Amino acid sequence: MLHSIRRVLRHFADRYAFARVCAVCGTVLEPGERLMCMRCLLTMPRCRERGVSMIDGNAPILNAAIPVAMVEAWMIYDPASDYASLIRDAKYNDRPGQARELGRLFAADLLRRPFADGEVHPDGIDVLLPVPMHWTKRMRRGYNQSEEIALGMAEVLGCATGDNLVAVKPHGTQTKLSYSGRARNIKGCFAIEHGDELEGLNVAVVDDIITTGASMGEAAMAMSTGAAGAASLSFLAIGATHRR
Repeated sequence: MLHSIRRVLRHFADRYAFARVCAVCGTVLEPGERLMCMRCLLTMPRCRERGVSMIDGNAPILNAAIPVAMVEAWMIYDPASDYASLIRDAKYNDRPGQARELGRLFAADLLRRPFADGEVHPDGIDVLLPVPMHWTKRMRRGYNQSEEIALGMAEVLGCATGDNLVAVKPHGTQTKLSYSGRARNIKGCFAIEHGDELEGLNVAVVDDIITTGASMGEAAMAMSTGAAGAASLSFLAIGATHRR
């Protein structure tokens, strides 16, 4: 009963409560604006860095059996910024709908950005794989924010989402750990199921924030072991910390 009530309240908050005011500055949203007002959307600190240099200790990415097509983040994540609440609320404050809307906005921005010849354009992605959450943690939180982001992105990109990337064991929080600590903490936590389904496809792994990229590196190794026949592998996140 309590779980049902919580779902109803969450649905109301996601669909109506946060939609009336800008989640960044608090001003009333105009018709057609969702989550953020146009001013905050245009002045958002976008992440200009791209590619494998975004991943600290990027050897797992570069040594993956699958060619890396893109490493992209939408915004610079600064915990002290007003924009940080966009991701924090989506992740910790029971707002999966906000995470999904962030995915929609990020995907729309990706489609508008010019890409060089030879790059895999976002509309060429076949399937999005959210960074998985162990079932024990998902039960506590009630949802996986990375999955919600991926679902929102898929709506705009017109591609599928998959559940092939799975968490096979839990891990402690990554907060405040160094790159090497994060890598040790998450080592062996991911695996691929039914990797044959990804054969020949352009795959993108989706997360909320790239901090050191340890989760992305672990996902790359899982793909190399379980789905080496994929055509390409990309990494997409809403935010990235400490970026130019």
